[in-house]
Amino acid sequence: MAKNWHLKNKLENVERKQKIFRKREHTATSSQRDFEIPEAAWAADIEKGYFAARVVEVHKKYAFVSPEPTLFTVNTRDVWLSTLARKFMKNDRQERNLIAVGDRVLCRSNQFECEKQYSELPQCTVEFRAPRTSKISRVDPLFLDREHVLAANITQLVIVASFLAPTVKWGLIDRYLVLAEEEGLEAILILNKKDLLRDCDNDSFVEICKERCAHYEKLGYRVLQVQAGGPKCPRKAREEIYAIFRNQVSLLSGHSGVGKSSLVNLMRPELKQEVETEEILQKGRHTTSYASFIKLGIGGYVIDSPGIRSFLIRERTPLELTIGFREFRPYVGQCKFRKCSHMEEPGCAILAAVEAGFISRWRYQSYIGILTGATGREGRMQNSDSGDPESI
Repeated sequence: MAKNWHLKNKLENVERKQKIFRKREHTATSSQRDFEIPEAAWAADIEKGYFAARVVEVHKKYAFVSPEPTLFTVNTRDVWLSTLARKFMKNDRQERNLIAVGDRVLCRSNQFECEKQYSELPQCTVEFRAPRTSKISRVDPLFLDREHVLAANITQLVIVASFLAPTVKWGLIDRYLVLAEEEGLEAILILNKKDLLRDCDNDSFVEICKERCAHYEKLGYRVLQVQAGGPKCPRKAREEIYAIFRNQVSLLSGHSGVGKSSLVNLMRPELKQEVETEEILQKGRHTTSYASFIKLGIGGYVIDSPGIRSFLIRERTPLELTIGFREFRPYVGQCKFRKCSHMEEPGCAILAAVEAGFISRWRYQSYIGILTGATGREGRMQNSDSGDPESI
């Protein structure tokens, strides 16, 4: 009974927070609303000398932008140091930053005081932001009531994990999939370090990896198993990788040390990425410190985000969360109780589907972990060993 009361209390708190969040969005200040202006309204300002640009990197004090006269013509070799128009800096807002990597912005050439290391860069002020076509965000670790937008205006989300070193965290993958489903983005899963799996002597772990990769494919996700590091990546695998990224704006995301930089380097990026070595990982730092908008030699762009050790997504009601799990959708609305949490309620259609084998038990446990917070920020059960291949 105590467990049921705790869950009921948590879900009621989530609903209250959702109402507050929606109210805050509805009552956004007029200056915040003025910051987002459709590109069709930029023409008059462009005639005055303003220019359209793409945000290629965001730091604490500044952002770096590159001119983009028309969509997908980003000149990433022409980098400007930018700051937000002063009138938008001190507004109460729900976002950690009003601009994120991938945003289309309208800029005005302008000189301002900056740190010496940036003094030789041309400078500008970001005056407006175009409405976003998509975004991927998490809860700001420092301010839990704020949203941290990791990337905007992407066409697909590419989730990178490694079978081993570090061990794959299936729950973290599912968190990303939930976000992709909510945004209507195609999500692609790349499992790196295939060679380590091939040499693994833990037969149970190997079998679990094979089963789960096959299950994601069955759900309709594209899954690619590769060995991206070094010269050993076969030509066929390279071509499959090129086909995924060519002519797309992709967000590359995943845990630290999984090989994202190695993957980017296969596609002849404009700037070669530093690859994480064992020494770097042991020192506890990332090779990618900030999300960066990178032009690829094969065509297209990639936003390479820093490797993350934790990923806290906004709390969701059971109904919101079930939408993020594709296999749950046929059963939505079929439960006996309208506000069914799909935990222990009698007459639950999703629980029945789990028992019948129509929904996999580990994906259901992933849903429960996200709903109740049991998987923590790292996408695995808080009471499980991080090296346990069966942890979610």
